[in-house]
This record gives sequence, C-alpha cells and structure tokens, in this order.
Amino acid sequence: EDNNRLLLERLQGVRDRTARFVCVIALARGGELKATFRGEVEGRIIDQPRGSHGFGYDPLFYHEPFECTFGEALLADKKRVSHRARALAQMRKWLEQKRVG
Repeated sequence: EDNNRLLLERLQGVRDRTARFVCVIALARGGELKATFRGEVEGRIIDQPRGSHGFGYDPLFYHEPFECTFGEALLADKKRVSHRARALAQMRKWLEQKRVG
C-alpha cells in the first residue's frame, strides 16, 4: 500500500501513464547460463486502486483487454496473460525444441 501511494504521488499531473510488468527468467545448469526468457504485459496506471486480488501494483495496473485492473481480474485470467506466464511459455517452448532437436 505504501508503494502504491508513493507511485500515485509521483504520477500526479503525469498524463502518459503507460506501464508494463516485465519478467525475465534465467535457465542455468551446472552454473552455466543456458538461456533467458522475457515476458511483458502492457497496461496503464489509474488514479485509484481497484480490486483486492493479486498483490503489489495489481490494483493500479489497468489492462485494456480485461477492461479492469489486475486487482479486479480473475486469477485464472491474469495468469493467462501475465508477464511471468509469457516468460514461462517461452522457456517451455525452448525446452520442447531442445528435446525434439
């Protein structure tokens, strides 16, 4: 809540509130980096927190395709499009290609 209040204070008067969550996952084996995978989800920061789901900035992060904040979104929907899910999907695809190849 403190971080959300601070974010809103710092964004007062700011018109462009586009935002993104980013996740980078590193895959290593035996101390050797094998690959990294990046996932992003786009949104914007709204003026007031909405919703009680999720954590962190979720109540302020409005995701246009959902027409609500991540704090209001169903967990299953959020998991489907989250930055973490996208990074993990890339890693899963990479691992499957390595297994086939």
